[in-house]
Amino acid sequence: MTEQKVRARVVKASVSSTTNQIYKDDFTGSYGDIIEPPYNLKELKLIGEYSSILQQCVDAYKTNIVEFGIEPDYKLDVNSEEVAAEVKSQAESEWTRLDEFIRYLNMDESPEVILGYAIDDKEKTGNGYLEIIRDGTGAPVGIEYVDSQFMRVCKRTVPEQIEYTILENGVEKKVKRWKRFRKYVQLIDEKKVFFKEYGDPRIMNSTTGKFDESTPDNLRATEIFHMKIGSETYGKPRWIGNLISLYGARKAEELNLMYFRNGRHIPAAITVSNGKLDDSSYEALQGYMNDLQGTENAHKFLLLEAEGVVEEKQTNGDEKVTPVKVEIKSLAEVLQQDALFLEYDENSRRKIRSSFRLPPLYTGEAQDYSRATAAVAREVTEEQVFQPERKGLARVLNTLFLEPLGFKFVKLTVKGANLHDPVEIAKTLDPFIQANAVAPNDLRPLLGQILGKKVDLFPDEYNLPVQAARSPLDTLSGLHGIAKSEGSKEDLVDILKDLRDVLEYGR
Repeated sequence: MTEQKVRARVVKASVSSTTNQIYKDDFTGSYGDIIEPPYNLKELKLIGEYSSILQQCVDAYKTNIVEFGIEPDYKLDVNSEEVAAEVKSQAESEWTRLDEFIRYLNMDESPEVILGYAIDDKEKTGNGYLEIIRDGTGAPVGIEYVDSQFMRVCKRTVPEQIEYTILENGVEKKVKRWKRFRKYVQLIDEKKVFFKEYGDPRIMNSTTGKFDESTPDNLRATEIFHMKIGSETYGKPRWIGNLISLYGARKAEELNLMYFRNGRHIPAAITVSNGKLDDSSYEALQGYMNDLQGTENAHKFLLLEAEGVVEEKQTNGDEKVTPVKVEIKSLAEVLQQDALFLEYDENSRRKIRSSFRLPPLYTGEAQDYSRATAAVAREVTEEQVFQPERKGLARVLNTLFLEPLGFKFVKLTVKGANLHDPVEIAKTLDPFIQANAVAPNDLRPLLGQILGKKVDLFPDEYNLPVQAARSPLDTLSGLHGIAKSEGSKEDLVDILKDLRDVLEYGR
């Protein structure tokens, strides 16, 4: 009988000795005065597309920090009697001017969208950039988004003396300070454009990066405001310590995908004893093995035919054939029953969220929350994460625009989510109403929130404590008393007016 040999070999995957960096640095060869960033900014910018959790965290920051709106607000109570009419008029004029300024801060997009782009870059790469546009008088009038992956920071220049306006005992005062500014450079399609740091008074050529007073207007560099995480030259993303976990989670997902595409789907091993497969069965088995890739070929049936081995021939011409034994041994115990590394993936998601200090509620994972726990999670995150970020952004915007534009009585505010429950507030107010400590106008804004529309205030003569107003029963009792005592006509008229007010305004 012919002996058939089966050979098996193990092939080791080849490992490249070169770098696996996805993107090359276009600034290579230009570093010197230009400072090299500690990480590949292009890879950091696009890494959110390869993570199942990072983009959700960044979107949560962007939505809750800036996308509830930017509005003007007064620095003082203009409705107070202590505010002079002239100051009130000037404050209202500034409010209107600031509202128009916010509306046209960018001619193509709303300021919330432009700032959202910069925050997105800041959270992914550690760096966000805004280009500040000035008008012909030198006043800042607009902002533009600058993609962080194409920007680099240069070394500081020689100190320059800058004049600042400060308040001393409530009086404006001019002071001078020395400051060293940076230059910034952008490289796209092998073309460099230079920018000044915001506040640098010198004239710089945007094509050469040199300070030159004779630079024509169309080549004068604009200014950049650098938003970054950390105090170093370049910012670093807050999740950078979990970079390995992020890549590991991606590899785990790729491994599970490859299992379904090219993994083992062999449910059993077929053994043949004292015989061999005929040619048709051998070819069918080979074809079956080749078709095992992919889920669409799982659970197929296979029919095998085997023939025994001839041991000897009989004298009558018959052949003695060994009995064939075909066995199917299950391999289910070595098959993957579910996706691999599910716990590892969950731990990776938890680490990334922790680096942003976000509860799962903000990344669309609210299955483990009740109303009470969700409210607590929102309040803590609002207090510890989003409010400080919004206050920092508002301070930056006021420094960038309001001080140079000379606004005194108004400021920019960055709105946040309204976490107050009007129903709970109404319950809390009941003891104060009973104690005559609340007037109707104190409650009208709350009523507007409940109704979802603007509610006007009552005139001052009707804005009395709720319980202090005369009730209809009291009014009728007064009428009866006047009638019995034959009171004056004037007293009766006053009581009737009170009754009319009660019926009209519900008092």
